[in-house]
Amino acid sequence: SNETLVLEILNCYNQLNIAFQTTSSVAECNSPVQAIQLLLIEISRAIDCSFAIFRGNENADISLLEKIDNQNNILVHTSAKNENPNTPITFYQKHEQTFRRLAAEHHQSQTVMIDYNNNNNPDHDGRGNVIVLPLNLPERQKDHIGTLFFVRTQQKDPFIAVELNLAEALAKLGSVVLGNIMYAQKIHRTYLQIITSLVRAMEAKDAYTSGHSTQVAKHACDLARYIGLDNPQIKILETAGLMHDIGKIGIRDEVLTKSGKLTDEEFEHLKTHPTKGFKVLEPVDDLRSILGAVKHHHEHYDGSGYPDGLVGENIPFYARIIQVADVWDALTSTRSYRQAMPIPKAKQILQDEAGTTMDPNLVKAFLEMLEKKNDQEPVESAS
Repeated sequence: SNETLVLEILNCYNQLNIAFQTTSSVAECNSPVQAIQLLLIEISRAIDCSFAIFRGNENADISLLEKIDNQNNILVHTSAKNENPNTPITFYQKHEQTFRRLAAEHHQSQTVMIDYNNNNNPDHDGRGNVIVLPLNLPERQKDHIGTLFFVRTQQKDPFIAVELNLAEALAKLGSVVLGNIMYAQKIHRTYLQIITSLVRAMEAKDAYTSGHSTQVAKHACDLARYIGLDNPQIKILETAGLMHDIGKIGIRDEVLTKSGKLTDEEFEHLKTHPTKGFKVLEPVDDLRSILGAVKHHHEHYDGSGYPDGLVGENIPFYARIIQVADVWDALTSTRSYRQAMPIPKAKQILQDEAGTTMDPNLVKAFLEMLEKKNDQEPVESAS
């Protein structure tokens, strides 16, 4: 009838809309684990299940999937607000052997529905209580990431075939997006490894500055943590600290290692390293958050710095933090042109430069932090 046809069309439209919303949401995730967790939530909502479980493949490439916390490679989601959050784990533990067997048997095959009798067969109406979905990277069935389990408790009607089909379609669409996230992360890691190698190559030019970038990253993270920045911001500063001098790879060796005073020409050449670093990192979308810190960590609070002569708070915030960390490490480390300064003298120089070359509020916070650490006690680096 026309009424039945209209209902079928509406149902198809709703499913397409669900698929679009799910893939769009998952595509905004920054990590595979975050994407899988969101996939659990979205599919649970679409098929109205009581709770959902993801069991990661123990043989999956852990460098791609990241390590899932605590619960033996398990992620869970509870749909009902009044559901005990431990219910999914208790249920999984009760049926763990069955779930392990199903994950092993079906990681390259069709989705299945099972009932609570664990006989792996749908009931007489073609309905079951648990949907088991393999999560594989598209076009690469050997890359089995893990298995999704969607459960309806006995208070709900069992799943029907159309719900199974919807869950399967959403999982396949999600796996495409997940594959893209993993691929992008792999490229990002590879590029960071290359950049890190360049930093080490640059530092190897001068034995006196070996490890400087690592120390700047540590001091920047310590300061960021002290002033209350959150973990994502601390991670940005850690990366910025490691990369801040990457542009020195393009500076002549005789300038980098010169023990005496630089000539005007040599100093102008050295001053190009922040812009060179910016150009090295600019092509990488994931490093956009550190570009300002890399390019502007030699700007001065009074506008006398380089490359752009920025003034005060027009200097990017991360650049101002990196600058304090950079100056502190330069003062307290032995260089080709001088010995490391005593801590009291280095502190006095920082104090004298506050408001001139460096952000006075950040200098004040850094000196307070040093006092509280008694100049010795290490602060845990960003994780």
